[in-house]
Formats: sequence, C-alpha cells, structure tokens
Amino acid sequence: MFFSFSKPSSCLLYWLVPLPVPFAPPAGGVSLTSFQVDLEGSGCQPGDASVAIARDNSAMTIIFDKFEAAEGPKKGTAKSRAFCRGTIGVNSPDYAFDITSADFHGYVNVEEGVEASLVSRWKWVDSNGVDLKGKVNGHRNGRKIIKGPFQDDVLLQKNGELSGSEATDCQKKDAMIQISLSATVSAGSFQNNGYVQGSSQDVGFGETLNLSSKKC
Repeated sequence: MFFSFSKPSSCLLYWLVPLPVPFAPPAGGVSLTSFQVDLEGSGCQPGDASVAIARDNSAMTIIFDKFEAAEGPKKGTAKSRAFCRGTIGVNSPDYAFDITSADFHGYVNVEEGVEASLVSRWKWVDSNGVDLKGKVNGHRNGRKIIKGPFQDDVLLQKNGELSGSEATDCQKKDAMIQISLSATVSAGSFQNNGYVQGSSQDVGFGETLNLSSKKC
C-alpha cells in the first residue's frame, strides 16, 4: 500500500525486498494512516517523498526523489547539506511492530580531498511527536563517511535494538515511526567537487526499514 504526497516513484518496488516475518499480520492487515514531512533543509519538499509497506508486512520503504547535496565549483544550485525528516502512522490492529534493521541506499561521487557524510536516524514517537516511553536507547543511528576519491552506489546498514518486554512492544501498536536522513558534503580548503544523490541511475534515495511483529 502506498501513502505519498505524489505519484510514487517507479523505482519504489526496487527497494522492497521482503524478509520472512514470523507471526506477521495477514496480508492487508496493516495500513499506512499518515506520512508527514518536515520541511527543513533542502532534502524534502511536498511531493518529493513516498512510503510503502511490503505485502507481507516485513518491510517499509521510503523514497526521497530529489534528495541531494553537493560542494565545489560544479555544485550548481545544490546545497552542501540536505536533510529530511518524516513521520509515518501505521494502523496494525492486534499487532505491534519493531524495527530489526534499516538499509539506506544512495550514490556518492567525491573527488580528492572531499568528504561525504550520510546519517540515518529512526525512533518511535506518539501522536504528538514525543519520544515513546519505554523504548530502548532512544534514537537509533546509522552513519557512513566516504572520503574521496570515490564514485559508486553506497549502502548504509544498521541493526535495530529490539525492546525487551511485551509491554513495551505492544505499546508501539499506536505509535508512529519518525525517520530522518541527512547528507553533508565538505571540501575543506580544496576546490574539488563532490555530490550525493539517489543513485548512479538518478533514482531517488531509498531507506528500507525491516520489521518484526508481535501479536498483542
């Protein structure tokens, strides 16, 4: 099921690689109720992001269609830092979800002396955006630094830290997932170029949250 501000990117199915989930809700038993994007930095604008959940409820994928950062003489109108934060509402009667891992896909091209930093964060919040009580270790972060010369697609992976009690797990059945993504390109004293974008084929940035579920 898609929930987006615009027509979902045709590349979205590329990122959805479902993994087996024991005791998962039946197909169609989970729906996305909302997807809100905070307009901070240059990474998000209305219509530039979309989200989908796998048919077997094993993964949720977010695509950022125009997420990019650049530095150097050839950067054009791009900014050196891009940031996007989104909050996703999930309706899953009788089941609670947790995030077992997150996979972030992007493309980096940095010349000698240029550095790119990619950071992904996710957490559980309530309907008011307040951190969910009882969650283990607050924010969960993934970070990757690439130093030039480098030119290739990159994958940033981060394992989750599952909550240890049934009460905490089932508390999440009414929670929302908040994710943030940032990319920074720094040239220092060098006059070389560097940029970060979705992929070498100009596909949007993709972040896949692999899910586990528990019946409450």
